Amino acid sequence: MPLIRLSRGELLRVYGPMSITVKSGCIDIYGKTLCDSEKAVIHKFRNYIIEAISDAELDVVMINESQIQSVDASDPYLRKREILVEISKEKYNRIIVVGCIDCGKTSFVTMLFNAFLKSGGKPCVIDGDVGQADIGPPGFITLGSSENTVLWISELKPLAMRFIGDIKPQYHTQDIISKIKELTELAERLDLGPVIIDTDGWVRDESGVIHKYNIVNEIKPDVVLVLGDELKGVFEKYKRLGLRVYEISAPVYRKTRSREERRQIRSLKYREFLEKAPLVKLPLDSTLVEGLPLLQGVELDLSAVAKFVEGKILYASRLPGTLYIYGSVKNYNADELKNLGFDRVKIYVENFEKNLYCAVTDSNGNYYPCVLVKIDFEKREIVLKTNYTGSIRAVKLSKIKLKEDYTEEYVEV
Repeated sequence: MPLIRLSRGELLRVYGPMSITVKSGCIDIYGKTLCDSEKAVIHKFRNYIIEAISDAELDVVMINESQIQSVDASDPYLRKREILVEISKEKYNRIIVVGCIDCGKTSFVTMLFNAFLKSGGKPCVIDGDVGQADIGPPGFITLGSSENTVLWISELKPLAMRFIGDIKPQYHTQDIISKIKELTELAERLDLGPVIIDTDGWVRDESGVIHKYNIVNEIKPDVVLVLGDELKGVFEKYKRLGLRVYEISAPVYRKTRSREERRQIRSLKYREFLEKAPLVKLPLDSTLVEGLPLLQGVELDLSAVAKFVEGKILYASRLPGTLYIYGSVKNYNADELKNLGFDRVKIYVENFEKNLYCAVTDSNGNYYPCVLVKIDFEKREIVLKTNYTGSIRAVKLSKIKLKEDYTEEYVEV
């Protein structure tokens, strides 16, 4: 357990996993102050910059990939501090942070939140990154806030969540923008502000950048904070509309997460919201289910199609031109079913739905994470796991199935 001594104003960058206990003096981590005997735990996938507010001594426990580095005078952290001082003096209502993957967006959002909280505001954060969600679970856009400073925005309390149902923003750009706008307006009705919007890191192609343009155009922020050299000059034109645009380089030394590490981070978030969730049973006949054509179609009398199908049918429904069958089907007579008006037949294998990631909604349109356990057609009930305990208006399913270790795989629904 090394003992590290820092002089007032000295900076260190630390990479987890690590724990730090302040033995004497005080330190600042992204705007959160820690003094005598207070402790910070650094997650294995995160890194922080520590600033000594006074002369300080730190007990540090390091394992595996733990690292400690000095902070170069050119590090963008110093530029971030300058910007914080400048914008915290102004009355801004909406702030958007854009930038590349692993270029420091979320750490800067943490700094912004803490700075505005310390200056007497009631800041909040909208986590708009469905793939690497920090406040809510993956696949959600989440509004969060706190009365206390935080080390990372994952410590913010979720106030409202909106379900996108995917970890890939590319296929849901309009829905993401709509949900960000909806939560922005909700935050302002709750008298929270400024609203800080943390966006995803999809910026390496034209479509990703245009998506960020569209977020800015729809939300109409006062400030756009741009991180990473990939976007240098891209948002400068918004200054013509009166927006404040700040550009910040990415850290020279940064810990880039692998695809597998990102997968593991999402697994931890799924576990956080779902692992200990209790079973809930909903009546099939009075619960709206979205995202599954089988239950969105008109239910059929099984005898109407059973003679053309070899196997066990537990449920069947139709939409124009399509027949949906749930059960254990070995074969079917396509010609006869086509004569009945079904050009297409979709078979759902019994128990295919187990562990589908989902969301339940209440009467106010709020979403809460769930995982489907079973659709029991014999008992006419839907069985799922969720921590939400109120009245459920609807269930929305995704194409994500969670494995036993809470990692994802995609399925066709």
